[in-house]
Amino acid sequence: MSAFRQRLMLGIALLLACAASPALAQSATDPAETVRELYAADDITVWRFHARSLRALFEKDRKDAQGEMGRLDFAYHVNGQDTEDDWAKTLTVTTLANDETRAEVQARFRNFSAQDIRYDLVKENGRWLVEDVRALTKARWRLSTILKGEAR
Repeated sequence: MSAFRQRLMLGIALLLACAASPALAQSATDPAETVRELYAADDITVWRFHARSLRALFEKDRKDAQGEMGRLDFAYHVNGQDTEDDWAKTLTVTTLANDETRAEVQARFRNFSAQDIRYDLVKENGRWLVEDVRALTKARWRLSTILKGEAR
């Protein structure tokens, strides 16, 4: 197979994988899987993981910032602006509570210090989505409080 054809096939495979990923990103049965997928994406603005209420807070913050940096000045999923090498290897994700419509998921890892991030999830349209996030170590914060401009 020619080099061009190999690159073309690889490009098509990547395109198909990207197109399929949003549909696979949120589990209908396991809220921890949604959090694992959020960490795998490693991008806090991946809206497909956020419930309507959290998306609305991000949108209001973006509008209020008028092109400047919004109220959130760190990556909430790693509880910082930087990451330690191999921090992801220490990540464990556990469902702590789960009923038909709400769940609490714990993400624990080491990023310069021990981290305990809790995710509140809600089921929307049959999918588990992140409604709010809070840190329980060091400086405690709640994502919705930060995005609303209230004290951490």
